[in-house]
Amino acid sequence: MRTNLKKFAAALMLAISLMVYTTTADSLKADDVIKSVQTLGFVDGDGSKTNAIVVKYGVDLTGADLDVDTFQINDYGTSLSANKIQMGSNPGVALKAYVNDEPATSATGGSGTGNYVIIEVNTDYQTTAFTRSWKITMAAGVKQIKTIKTANDVIAPSTKEVGNYTVQAYIGIDPMTGGNRAPEYYNYANDGTYTIKGIEDYQLHTIASIDGDTGYSAFHATNCFDEANGKYWNFDLPYALYVPKDYDSSKKYALVLHIHDAGSMSTNPMLTLTEAQGPSNYASAAFQQLAKDQGLDGAIIVCPEISEAFPMDANNPSYNLRISRDNWTLSCAAPAIWELMDSLTGTYNIDKNHIYGSGQSMGGMTIMALAAQRDNYFAAIMPMSCVWGTNFNKDYKFNGSVCYNAPADGTIIWNKDADGNPCDYNNWFYMCSDDNILYLNTDSSPEYMMLFKDLCGVDVENADMVLTTDTTVAKRNALVKELVSRKSALGIYQVTLSGNVSHMSAWFYGHSTFACYEWLMNQTRETEMARGKLNLNKPYKLADVQIHTDDRVYSTEKDGTVIYYPTGKLGAGTIGYNSPCTALGSNAKLYPGWKPEK
Repeated sequence: MRTNLKKFAAALMLAISLMVYTTTADSLKADDVIKSVQTLGFVDGDGSKTNAIVVKYGVDLTGADLDVDTFQINDYGTSLSANKIQMGSNPGVALKAYVNDEPATSATGGSGTGNYVIIEVNTDYQTTAFTRSWKITMAAGVKQIKTIKTANDVIAPSTKEVGNYTVQAYIGIDPMTGGNRAPEYYNYANDGTYTIKGIEDYQLHTIASIDGDTGYSAFHATNCFDEANGKYWNFDLPYALYVPKDYDSSKKYALVLHIHDAGSMSTNPMLTLTEAQGPSNYASAAFQQLAKDQGLDGAIIVCPEISEAFPMDANNPSYNLRISRDNWTLSCAAPAIWELMDSLTGTYNIDKNHIYGSGQSMGGMTIMALAAQRDNYFAAIMPMSCVWGTNFNKDYKFNGSVCYNAPADGTIIWNKDADGNPCDYNNWFYMCSDDNILYLNTDSSPEYMMLFKDLCGVDVENADMVLTTDTTVAKRNALVKELVSRKSALGIYQVTLSGNVSHMSAWFYGHSTFACYEWLMNQTRETEMARGKLNLNKPYKLADVQIHTDDRVYSTEKDGTVIYYPTGKLGAGTIGYNSPCTALGSNAKLYPGWKPEK
């Protein structure tokens, strides 16, 4: 009996060893069964981000024993160095991993069945600057570094990473020189391997020969005047357009124009949709509801895309289409945008009492310039991180060149104000003094504040938003609501951001502070018409006594010379006043209130 038991035990051990051997020998290899990697993303305050990586396996993963330590991931967040993180920590690191039966995140931790592994990653951080392309932020690679046991299989670790990207060179343009920057190399997600929520309902109106045929063509603009060279141009303007799915031509809609900054210049309108949160917010149900709260049926959103090196024609293959330059001249992109806006208001049923504008940096400057060109066209504008004022003698030779004043033809640029009186759109401080404006900036930019105070005795309401680690969304919303609730002779309010800020912070935080949108959509053209302009439509004069206090300092030069904002004479106007300006690529500058040389 004992002998038989020994034989049975030996046989059993042999069988077990054979089973282990067979299982090991028949183990699947991750290199063979991982079929693809995709990414899921959204647009955050500082641009597009991957929030989950989807790994598709060629076998059923039911019962799989896995967690975040099972994988090694490589995404845009994990590639960021510490000096590129403004707030938060651990960018892009894996937070959870689970099996799901569809390539999507799950609030309940997945189905536990199917052949997809979902790896959710950390997005609770903010960068100091947006990246070069949405494709860079959507790139990811995955390597299975631990064995996975499922109900049916054992999957051995990977020997190589599987990704959805290829390495490409980015060659940007240096605005200081006009030449190319040194190549930068990034992982670019391949087309069809990512989705970005919040912008999927935008139509991409592209130049098919450059960015592919999306089924929507770029807008063909004609006879557009460029203040840099005094010539008229015809060209195709790319743009993104959001129209509510339930659009009904018998109902009324708001129209929002949003213009990007000079750091996101391209021919592909996907860039303006992904470099900042504005476009995705405007298309959101929450913003659309704001329009409905005004008695409308929603809002149509248009986002033009401007290229730094635009293929204008055979003789101008790299035309500088930058809309507003630092000497306040506007390129032919500005009248092209007006033509596009006129086309949209002619095509869709737009309530002209509810047309709005927003923009950041270059786009903010452009929105302000456009607001002066058509008096009270916009019900409200929201410029962010941009210098203020467009009063400038453009025919003055500066930095070796002369610019040209776009003609007020009565069609593209109006030659009468909203009340039918003759006007000069170049007197920006007068034209926009009755406008509804919420201005967010990282500098106090006191020029217009000084002018309104000195010449008219009117104060601009301002609130300081000091950004620290405990500056919550609720606190930001409360600050904006308190600011715009103040009684004022003006419709202009300024939020000055300070603390841990960069140039881009005003739109990073502005677009993620919903109270800004609530203010915007509560404004109407009727309120501007009822308010009346400041009495600035007369020549500028200096005050007899110039005030030189710390709050009036414009700059301190290298030699220690302090330049102050000029003090205007109470009761004078702003005709002939010139805003400060600089010239890219040189040290040339003109200080506030400068006078052309005789």
